[in-house]
Amino acid sequence: MKITQNKLLLLLFGLLLASCSTRENHHKGPLLAVVGEQKITADEFVTRYRDFRERTGQGVPDTYSARRKVLSQMVEEEILIDEARRRGFDRDATGKHQLASIRMQHLLSAYNHEFIAKRVVVTEEELKQLYVRANTRLRARHLYAPTREQAERLYAALKQGASFEALAKKVFHDPRLRDSGGLLGDFTVDEMEPTFEDAAFRLKVGEISKPVRTTDGYSIIRVDSRVTKPLLTETDYAKHKQKLEAYWRYRKSLKAAAAFSDSLARSLHISFNEPLVARLFQSARAQVAENGAPTEGDFLAPFDTEKEEVLVSSDLGAWTVELFQQKATFTSPAHRKWIRSREQLKEFISGLVVRDKILALAQNAGLARTTDFAEKVQESWENYLLSRMENELRSEMVVPEDSLRSYYDANKDLFAQPAKIRLREIVLDREAQADSVKQMLRQGRAFQALARKFSVRRWSAEKGGDLGYLEPADLGKWSQMIFTMQAGEIRGPLKMDGKLVFLKCEDKLPPKPRSYTAARSDVEKAVRFIMWDDYRRARIKEFRKNLAVTVHAEKLKQINLNDY
Repeated sequence: MKITQNKLLLLLFGLLLASCSTRENHHKGPLLAVVGEQKITADEFVTRYRDFRERTGQGVPDTYSARRKVLSQMVEEEILIDEARRRGFDRDATGKHQLASIRMQHLLSAYNHEFIAKRVVVTEEELKQLYVRANTRLRARHLYAPTREQAERLYAALKQGASFEALAKKVFHDPRLRDSGGLLGDFTVDEMEPTFEDAAFRLKVGEISKPVRTTDGYSIIRVDSRVTKPLLTETDYAKHKQKLEAYWRYRKSLKAAAAFSDSLARSLHISFNEPLVARLFQSARAQVAENGAPTEGDFLAPFDTEKEEVLVSSDLGAWTVELFQQKATFTSPAHRKWIRSREQLKEFISGLVVRDKILALAQNAGLARTTDFAEKVQESWENYLLSRMENELRSEMVVPEDSLRSYYDANKDLFAQPAKIRLREIVLDREAQADSVKQMLRQGRAFQALARKFSVRRWSAEKGGDLGYLEPADLGKWSQMIFTMQAGEIRGPLKMDGKLVFLKCEDKLPPKPRSYTAARSDVEKAVRFIMWDDYRRARIKEFRKNLAVTVHAEKLKQINLNDY
């Protein structure tokens, strides 16, 4: 089975390409704190402190006060991790499963780093081509199909003279894509899925691609325009070269990992019990239909009548439905919700088979016995315990009802329904047409009639350009300007997302107060957010009584960051 360029499988394998760098942490430098049996040394502090300053944009001066703040945070986290262990979070079924998952992810990541990513070579010619691409914007449209067979039929129809516009009306439910002939607008590097982007940049203007495999299915692409910035210089290229190289190395690593996975899948001779795959998929779909939305257990729900039947066979052996479901527990709900067809279910299962093979290869290569692997697992494990403990504290935090009521009474405006504005639009592609429409509006022509006749956004044009009532959050960066409009006012043409747009304000509604009952959930969220830091500190103070904690804050003054 071909699984190349499948984002799901890369996620399944846990190939953490963004975190391939090794981290040496062997407790170097003076001891800064001891929390129970855990030690915080200078090298650990410096790593954390540098990360803190980078996240704040180096805006925080390097002062003793800033250093103490970071060390205090580290001590507090160790206290919470100790409490998580006291509560048995490291020993219960949930914790054991999470530790196994962490070990699996880091082992897969180590294999990827050692045998795939490290072997990627980035050439000067590739970087120069990427530089030109990054300074180029394409305008393209596409047709989508969930399966290759459907995509091939669309491609054949195009070759036989069918138009993108006609086919888009058949394949898209989204009115924007349906009424625009699948128009995606303008994009450049890193704004589309990599396989889609690569295919589009290889096309000439007006050329149509063959079906391109993407995460969700297949796309047929047509490039309508290509604009490259003039005067690209060697100086500017040199200025951006380092970032270009890091990005392209990441992209090539992804592609190499996908190619490796695809090759491995073919070599394992994976075959399916097709009727059983179909029944498993239908069972999951029935759950979705019953529940109204995909759930975490779609493919993990009991399948008792056939759980002992063989679902998939490979060179690794036969997997029953029950064994497949056990393997699938080491994936996230997001991965499983991605499965929307039998073909995608088979790719998902293949990914699990390939994952097992990679884990075996990594074990045989001794990657689980390295110091780096052990340290990364420990770091992730402690982060899990910290996160779980904080979530537990959030669930234990009780907010008195009278506190909620008092906060609501003092801040009713914060919980009011936002103001709304009812708009109509006319969306145009060309400036000449915009000038013509502007003149007709000045002459008193009806906005609705002009929208129906000229607007290229057909779903709103059919309603006389009516967009209904919109809130500030619906309008993004345009909200402040648009909400200054008065009823009956027309503005435009405004340049929005590559289009020329006229807007008419039909009506405005002021903010509307909400009752305490209606707003209560939002009030509770706000009050919990306000109370959290104090509550967390109080609980840490409580937990600290059970621990021997020693902090050598004075040693922070002696640390030279450049020594680490």
